[in-house]
Order: sequence, then C-alpha cells, then structure tokens
Amino acid sequence: MKVLISGAGIAGLTLAYWLRRHGHEPVVVERAPHGRLGGYGVDFFGTGYDVAARMDILDRLTPYRLPVDTVAFVDASGRPGARMTEALLDRIIKGPHLPLMHTTLEGALLDAVGDDVEIRFGESIAAVRDTGTAVEIDFTGGGTQRFDLLVGADGIHSRTRELVFGPEPGFAHYLGCRLASYPVADRYDWGRVRAHYTEPGRQVVVYPTGEPGELVALFLFRSSHSGNVPRAERPELLRSRFGGMGWLTPSLLADAPDGESIFMDTMTQIVMPSWHRGRVALVGDACGCMTMVSAQGVSMAMAGAYLLAEALESERDHERAFARYQERMHGEVTRRQRNALRFTRTLVPASRAGLVAQNLVSRVIMRETFAPVLRSQFGAGSILPART
Repeated sequence: MKVLISGAGIAGLTLAYWLRRHGHEPVVVERAPHGRLGGYGVDFFGTGYDVAARMDILDRLTPYRLPVDTVAFVDASGRPGARMTEALLDRIIKGPHLPLMHTTLEGALLDAVGDDVEIRFGESIAAVRDTGTAVEIDFTGGGTQRFDLLVGADGIHSRTRELVFGPEPGFAHYLGCRLASYPVADRYDWGRVRAHYTEPGRQVVVYPTGEPGELVALFLFRSSHSGNVPRAERPELLRSRFGGMGWLTPSLLADAPDGESIFMDTMTQIVMPSWHRGRVALVGDACGCMTMVSAQGVSMAMAGAYLLAEALESERDHERAFARYQERMHGEVTRRQRNALRFTRTLVPASRAGLVAQNLVSRVIMRETFAPVLRSQFGAGSILPART
C-alpha cells in the first residue's frame, strides 16, 4: 500500500520505518523545512525504549544520554530540598532509562529511515478527499496525489485532524498551564543535575543538554489563555510572567534568544472517541496527546506507530487494522492522560499554601518506600508483547 504520513516527528518517522519494513510504500510530508526538531529533553523508557531496541537504534542513542544523575527541588538560593536520585529513579522505572534531547531521538529515527522513505520537507496537506477506494490529497505546494491511506502524525495541532475530524477545540482539553523552553549558555558550572524552582503559579527548570557549555531553561506557568502566542511576542510574555522571580530566573531571562528560537505551547491533552475515519487514521499527539508531564508522550507515540504498522500488516483490511490499533492503544493512552491530569493540578501550585504542601509531599514521597506509587503514576512498563 502507498501511505501518506503527515508529520516527520517521532510518531511519523517511527511509522514510516515499520511500514517500510512490512513492505509498504510510505511517503512523509513535513511542513517545517528541516523537520520538527525540538530543543528540549524527553524521558525515554518503557515502550519507547522497547520499540527503539526493535529498530536497532539504541547504539545510536546511548552515547547522547543526558548527563543528569539527580533531580533536585531547590529554594530561591539554590539549596536543594527534595531529591530524586538515579537509584530511586531506577527503582521507579524498573527497566532501562535513557533521558535524551528530542533532537537526538528524531535524528536517530531519520537515520533509521534513511533513503528508504521519501520525505518532503516544507510541504503539507491542503485538502483531503476520501473516495472510498483511495485518498486524494491536495498539497499546499501544489499538485494532487492519490494514496491508499492517510495517517496524521502531525502533533497536537494536527492539520490532518482538522481537515478530516473537525476543528481542534472539539478535542483539546487545556490544562491551564503553558510551557516554554530554549537553550542557554552554562555560566554556572552546572553539573549533572536537573533543578526545579517553583513559586506560586510558575516554575523554572534547568538541566544540561550534553553539549559542552549548554543548558536548557524550561518555564512552566499558569495561564487562562489557551491560544497561540506569536513568536515575536514570546520573549516579552516570559519577561512579564517571570519578572521578579528568584533563583537564576533573571539571568535565564536575560539570556533568552529571539522569539523564533523559543519553543512555546500550551499544556493541552487531545481526547477523541475515534482515531480513524474511512481511510484516514491518527497517531501520537494528534489523537492522544498526554502532555509532557506524563513522561510518556514519546513512548506512546512510538508504541502507536509500531502497533498501527503491525495491525496493517496483520489485518490487510484497513478498517479492521485501524480498529485493532485503537483497541490496543486507547485504554493505555486514557490511563496516562488521567494520571497526567492529576499530576498537573499540583505541578505548579497557584498559592503559597499549595506550594508549602507540594514541598512537604515531595520530601516524603522522594523515597524508595514510595517507588511503587510513583511507578503507577508514570506507567513505565512496555505495553508490547514480548518478541518470540
């Protein structure tokens, strides 16, 4: 089958790899000129790690493991309170764990796909017509082509979903927080720590990228506004929301790049009763975004891509394959969305009292005794059946 995949992110590239392995002809379109490489870290374990192992790309990833041994929750002068050590994290996850920059994983997936798959950067879908026997696609760059299937792997703001299933507000559940990130120079002799500093309604996180002399600054803040923020307005929005904040915040804001280089988005989940319609299906954040606080977005994107390709290979009939894929994934995604929703409510406390409570709970729960509780929150195990 000839399958058009919209989106060259984690889900799209993983799907392209497995479809090609099963003998299909995937074509990938990506509206960005060189891919959607995000400058932020991801937690890579469980199902995602399992899929990567089956793709034989772990050797490509392991040398780029983020140099973080400890997660520390610090006060305004940088003194750590609660800590999550690597030993505790190992007990929580109970399996391989590979923290990575998003760029590293996408680069490895691009290498794995290689020249076997056609990828058209700077191209996107303008219109979709499902004829019953094929999908006709009009492209923004001009021209029309027919494909057997269309898969939207184009993220939380999926154009495919909008064209086939309806506008984003019908599926988006905004969690009341916004996030932003960008790289900064390490002027602090930082070390192997990911540090979190929180004040009511806002949080700053700093960690090393693995590149010499470079850190990532991550900003989380409560906001009633769920719309897009134009890139040119992002530096000023961060300065207004984080002005007067303690710890390293003034220096991090002073080092902010121009708006074009600042990643910013809302903490929004995508909830849909059905992930497929006719000859069109969705995968990854396009149909089941859980937000970054789930620590499972990458794993579930790779899991969905793997299981969708497997279903198309086993069933042959696309309608049965789409149904099988959703049946296998939907419950797993829903459970992780619920966990992430609960966690988000306490992630950035709105009041001083809430912050005090968060600090107390963090000091208690960051112990080996509570590893099973934390494991149930993040659902680290692989959902794939063992290979025979």
